[in-house]
Amino acid sequence: MRSHRARATGVAALAVLLATITGCSSQTLRIFPMPKQQTVAVGKSVVLTCQADAPDPALVTQPQWRDPKGLIIKEAAAGTRPEIYTEPMPAKQLQYLYISSITTAMAGNYTCEATYTNMPLSASVVLETFVAITWTNANENQYATKGKDFKIMCEVTAEPAPSVDWFKEGTSIATGDRYVIHANGLLIKNIQESDDGTYTCRAVVIQTGELSERNIKLEVNTAPEMEERETKVVIKEGETASITCKARGKPPPTYSWIKASTRENLGTTPRFSVDEIKGLLTFDRVEAGDYGKYICSAVNQAGHNETEIEVEVLVRPRIFELFNTTAAENMEGRLECKATGRPVPRISFRKLSNTDRFVNGPNDDGRITIETRSHQTGDQMESSAVITISKLNRTDDGLYECVAENEGGEARRNGHLTVQFRPSFEHMNNVPVWSWNAQPVNISCIAESIPNATIKWKFHEYDLVETPHVRIYGSGPISYVTITPIDTSLYGIYKCIATNTLGEAEHIIQLRQAFPPGPVVQAKQDTITATSVSFNIVGPPEDMGPPIEAYTVQFKENGNFDWNLAMNRTWSANSLYIVENLRPMFTYDFRFAAINRVGVGSWGAPITVIMPRRSPPEQPKWRESISSESLIHGKYADRYELQWKIPADNGEPIDMYDVSYCPVLKVNGKWQVAAESECFTEELKSFEAISYEIRGLRPDTRYRMHVRAHNALGFSQPAQLYVQTALGVERSGFAAPHLLSSGAIIGLALAGVFICLIIVDLLLLCFRRQGVIATICGRRVKKHSDDEAKLGSLYGWRFPLPYCSTKPRAPPSPAPLPPPVKLVSTPTYIPTTPVDEKEPLKDTGDDGIKRNSSVEFDGRRVYATSGGPIIGKNSAV
Repeated sequence: MRSHRARATGVAALAVLLATITGCSSQTLRIFPMPKQQTVAVGKSVVLTCQADAPDPALVTQPQWRDPKGLIIKEAAAGTRPEIYTEPMPAKQLQYLYISSITTAMAGNYTCEATYTNMPLSASVVLETFVAITWTNANENQYATKGKDFKIMCEVTAEPAPSVDWFKEGTSIATGDRYVIHANGLLIKNIQESDDGTYTCRAVVIQTGELSERNIKLEVNTAPEMEERETKVVIKEGETASITCKARGKPPPTYSWIKASTRENLGTTPRFSVDEIKGLLTFDRVEAGDYGKYICSAVNQAGHNETEIEVEVLVRPRIFELFNTTAAENMEGRLECKATGRPVPRISFRKLSNTDRFVNGPNDDGRITIETRSHQTGDQMESSAVITISKLNRTDDGLYECVAENEGGEARRNGHLTVQFRPSFEHMNNVPVWSWNAQPVNISCIAESIPNATIKWKFHEYDLVETPHVRIYGSGPISYVTITPIDTSLYGIYKCIATNTLGEAEHIIQLRQAFPPGPVVQAKQDTITATSVSFNIVGPPEDMGPPIEAYTVQFKENGNFDWNLAMNRTWSANSLYIVENLRPMFTYDFRFAAINRVGVGSWGAPITVIMPRRSPPEQPKWRESISSESLIHGKYADRYELQWKIPADNGEPIDMYDVSYCPVLKVNGKWQVAAESECFTEELKSFEAISYEIRGLRPDTRYRMHVRAHNALGFSQPAQLYVQTALGVERSGFAAPHLLSSGAIIGLALAGVFICLIIVDLLLLCFRRQGVIATICGRRVKKHSDDEAKLGSLYGWRFPLPYCSTKPRAPPSPAPLPPPVKLVSTPTYIPTTPVDEKEPLKDTGDDGIKRNSSVEFDGRRVYATSGGPIIGKNSAV
């Protein structure tokens, strides 16, 4: 039994040994990547993986890494990332080796170790390093300056050392006159704008086969170059102004401004602003001290440039001195005016009452001179002018205007020159002062003088003393005396004496007693018509009273002897003395008297005037004084307006005017009608017409024009006028009529509304027997019927039918006649002066029986006209 068990145990042990021998031959560690020797560029990251390869991975311990020095590489602590560390993955029996950035010092043999059933396992890999192509100084954008040598920098490092080639826009560059290839770049001599472009720096490591290229863009900058512009700029005080500086350059330059005299940077100075991009310098509220030189600087990467601009400030003139002055008559007067401004102001004078200025130098034959001078004071330029007037007279007194002007504007200021003179009464009238019936009067005295004068009064060469009847008011330069002449001793000569420092003067005033005018010296008939008469009046002398102010006339019919019943008319003096609305062929008596402030004078001797018989109107008179033979040049080519005064009608009212016109020629100094067939006549059916526009005339043609007035007795003599029309184009028809006024349009509208209302009322009357007309007709028919019944008329059926009925009415039944009526003739006026008017009898016809009469009926009087309806109160017959 034991032998059998021993035999079995031996067999098992042998089997295990055989299995162990067999397993050892297949247990290994593998490193990935697989090559045993690897080359890595310096700076690169490296990851090596160590993995156990065994039938039962669970029997393999966790692998570990050792560095070239044999030290175990540890795992990274939590939250850290050292340059070299390991990271296990037990589930897969893996161990990672991380090298963040390999350096040449890290090159060497790295070993991975583990055990399998206490049997050691290991694998190793050799890491070799090299330096890859590295661009250490090779900016992709580089900038050169025109005209200078420039090296395009391209420094490259590598181990082994690389070789470098250059290209421009794909074209190979070799060392030559302008290009020199250096180890660290490409040198370009005297660089120009044409050298702009993209350059390629190519590095090659033959041993490793590494190739790298760097494209470098080269921009050639140009230093600022100032554009041409005016070297002087003019700006105006008080305004906002700006000046611009422009420069060409690459890249575009930035600008700055300084003032040459102070060297202050205007970009940070109050009232100034600088646009660094546009080169604009702005002045806010220009001041006089802003004049001077300004420097504009333009700067870019290629360099800088500057230019100088002179600024002139226009300062509007300011007059700071002009004083009023006073000088005596016949002496010398001076006015000085001072003004500042830039440029220096030009000063001139003028008297404010005249439009023309005085010229520099002598004026008015040397009596007036103008002198000017100028100088500079600080920032301002000052000028002055003096006007000197010798032998002053009173007309030199007044305001003088000083005018200072330059390119910046002008200033004006007035100064007064006062001319002193002795008292004068030139403006006082030498007319007597009148009083009557002890009426108080004022005698006044106004003395003109500079300085003011004092006044005293004398009467009969003695100082005037105040009394209850004489009161003195004021002692100069105005004084007046109130006198109540209760007796004739206060009438006489009063003397006003005015005195000032330059002398004295006197004025005589005569106080006289006034009386009414004397009788009219002569009143003579001048022009007479059938209804009017005008007179020439010679008034009485005015030495006994105030001037004649008016004339009055009394006139009556010759047969009336009572002047108290006479009519009167009053005219102002020197007017047209005419009496109108008289009766033709009557005899009148006229007497005249003069009127002044005292009253009406005595009547003159009467004169008798016999009025002529009725006749055609008087000849019309043109509204303007025009000779009947003179030629008037019209304003228009096709029309002319005649204007005349209404003439006297000579007893019969004017009923129309006759206007005629003919083309005429002047032959041997006389006017002749050119063609009777071209004469035209227009009738104006209006007695109030005073104008008429003749239209349809030919241009540049002479016409004779007549205007005649007409009444029942015929035409007047024509008013004649010769007119030449203006040049122009002849028109085929009349000139366009004048537009209606707004008043006329309103009137026409109202008339249209009224007519429409009447038409509507008539329609209501005809169809419905309603409306205003129907009401009126109904009342009148009723009244006719009442009076017809009272009068017992047999002819009431003859009245018009009411409304619009066309059916005839039947005559009424016979009725008894009314009692007889008493006819009473209507009273008529019998003239006091019999007149034997010799004129042919008129053919009256039926009018001969048409005369006024009256009828007494029912205790009332009814007036009627023969041949027509009787009209009276409560009667509608």
